Amino acid sequence: MLTTNWQLGDCLPDKGRPRWEIHGIKRGGMGVVYIVYDRDLPQAFAAKTFRDEVFERNPAIADRFMQEALAWVNLDVHPNVVEARMVQVIEGKPFLFLEYVAGGDLSVWIGTPRLTQDLPQVLRFALQFCDGMTHVLSKGLHAHRDIKPHNCLVTEDRVLKVSDFGLAKVFDDAGLSLLETDRESPESENHLPLTRGGLGTPAYMAPEQFDDPSQVDVRADVYSFGVMLYEMVSGRLLLSPPRGARWTEWSQTHHTEPPPSLNSGNAVLESIVETGLSKDPNDRFPDFSSLRRKIAELYEGLSGRVATDPATEVEMDAIRWNNKGLNLGALGKRDDSIACLGKATEIAPEYAEAWSNLGFALSAAGRGEASLNCCDRAIELNPQLVEAWNNKAIVLRDLGRHDEALHCVDTAVGIDPQYDKAWLNKAAVLGTLERYKDALACAGRAIELNPRVEQAWVNKAVALAGLNRHEEAIACLDRALELNPRLVEAWYNKGNELCAVNRHTEALPCYDKAIECDPSYEQTRSNRAVALIALHRFSDAIDCLDEALKLNPEDQQAWLNRGVALGGQEKHEEAIACYDHTLDINPKNADAWYSKGNGLINLGRAIDAIECFDRAIDFGAKGSKVWTNKGAAFGQVGRIDEEIDCYTRAIEIDPSDFFAWFNKGSALVNGFRRYREALPCFEEAARLGYPQAAAAIALCRQMLGG
Repeated sequence: MLTTNWQLGDCLPDKGRPRWEIHGIKRGGMGVVYIVYDRDLPQAFAAKTFRDEVFERNPAIADRFMQEALAWVNLDVHPNVVEARMVQVIEGKPFLFLEYVAGGDLSVWIGTPRLTQDLPQVLRFALQFCDGMTHVLSKGLHAHRDIKPHNCLVTEDRVLKVSDFGLAKVFDDAGLSLLETDRESPESENHLPLTRGGLGTPAYMAPEQFDDPSQVDVRADVYSFGVMLYEMVSGRLLLSPPRGARWTEWSQTHHTEPPPSLNSGNAVLESIVETGLSKDPNDRFPDFSSLRRKIAELYEGLSGRVATDPATEVEMDAIRWNNKGLNLGALGKRDDSIACLGKATEIAPEYAEAWSNLGFALSAAGRGEASLNCCDRAIELNPQLVEAWNNKAIVLRDLGRHDEALHCVDTAVGIDPQYDKAWLNKAAVLGTLERYKDALACAGRAIELNPRVEQAWVNKAVALAGLNRHEEAIACLDRALELNPRLVEAWYNKGNELCAVNRHTEALPCYDKAIECDPSYEQTRSNRAVALIALHRFSDAIDCLDEALKLNPEDQQAWLNRGVALGGQEKHEEAIACYDHTLDINPKNADAWYSKGNGLINLGRAIDAIECFDRAIDFGAKGSKVWTNKGAAFGQVGRIDEEIDCYTRAIEIDPSDFFAWFNKGSALVNGFRRYREALPCFEEAARLGYPQAAAAIALCRQMLGG
């Protein structure tokens, strides 16, 4: 009996030693795909196999799987075909190691404006699909037989690659029904398993494929592509029998029901789709080459650009290095990614996309200036390359050059308004500039274009948080976590937002989850400590901060928070030492100067405290509390006029600061016996909910004779 219980973080073994690090797992009805990093090559792969129970049900399926997998491996490399690199038997189970495509599959594009509102992009995908199919059919493949959006992967550079050649046939030969092998969620009614040992996915199958799947040829694939093309343009499935429809109902629908009108407003496109969807195979395009010619004519007339030919052998080699670099970067293997992308630019110095991707990889590695040079080179080669402008914006944002970053991302949006990543990045830049309303609009546009990008939901949450709409921000972060339960940034920000609404106990498990997903991110521990401080769990907070400081001894926020926790334990001298350590790292840290001032007040060192509060104000401390506490320091040394001036300034900044109102009233009474001026201060403090104000009001009225 085969058993596989590998989890994230485990390694698939090779001859008894760990080799393939597992970075992701996708489970389907019958299949399992492990996203792995090969330590030997190094390279990212999607290692595909079938569930244990499938092999148990029919042991012969392993041999058939091996044969079809090897046939795929033996196909020549093509930019529009997912490359199968090798077959390995791991603990008695066959695995097919495929090129990992980090961008996901075409299904996440369906129904979004980046396709339904961008016909040239639809046609670019269509041309790439035709090129991929023409290539594999020229190598002896009779037919694919399971063409659908889930079997078309899309790279980060928006290049479509056809996948899953021959694996559908495994089930027919083994006498099994076909279930999808590359999806995490159960199949919907449009992707039901067949109940009669046939091949394909019912929603996309040609009529003749229901009759005798073993006899279909390329024209059945043309029909399936017609269904997919209709779906890309319209955003909806071509034919939809009743929910839960069985084999016979699907068969009858494809045999008899005429395709609904596309209503695209483009007669040439509608003619192409209609021909591809002909019920009679003889009335369809005979192959993908003839179909490609029609699509190319339409694309050139629509866009004014020449439809590109398939890549040459030299170009293909550079494309392979480029894709390898992109996919390694998606797994966090930065050095390997940079090496591969550098190789791509060496092989093809005019390859703008590779220069752009190299720039992004260098930026992620903290090499900002080198990254900027690569992005500029990409733009020089192709000024219309939207990815290069977007990547340059990311680099400039990381370098703190936000206005320049905004110019670049605006250029990207101008080139391609449907490019969701540009809107996503624009939201991030605007958020950094504290232009939260504009950031919210941009994040919303990114979500409209592609609602399955978790980072867009995070960016929307950040904008909402900046607008103090914290509950809405939490809802957005929950959506991000539905899409990616291991997204560190989402867990971290959710913890922050829960703290912002004083739900500190709920915030702690969010920070714990963020630490579990990425133990190296010290900022999570620092903010977790803030929640613990709010709960008066000072010892736990200090332990948490000590862990953060082990990871990064120069983490100024951790030193600052450690001081606050020590202050909560009345250990003011130790707290001030932590604030001083913060200021050694960053002498302009306004929060550290403010906190040090508070610590000095508690030690009775008011004059030193006043100097600290002044430094905090000089370095941009915002809010009323710095003025309120500075006033308290003046009060300690009897400088009442200056004390009152500070409270007045605090009230101007925040009229709801009841401490400032109460303290101002107290200073007027204690310093000058000015009860008439003090009374409205105490009354306002009481109105704002400060309970001690009632006694002060009574005293003032008594002294005023009423």
